[in-house]
Amino acid sequence: MDTVIFGVLLLAAVAVLQGRSRRDVLIVFAGGLVVVLLLFNHHVTSSLNLEF
Repeated sequence: MDTVIFGVLLLAAVAVLQGRSRRDVLIVFAGGLVVVLLLFNHHVTSSLNLEF
């Protein structure tokens, strides 16, 4: 999953370097941000089954 996120952010960087419109770059970046936040939410809410 992390590889996919890095790929999306790399696409946003390539779009900036290619001189694409601001709208296109923001759409790709926002998509990556949503995926990052969903992954963060998954990790924060998962329980750790620890027994001491």
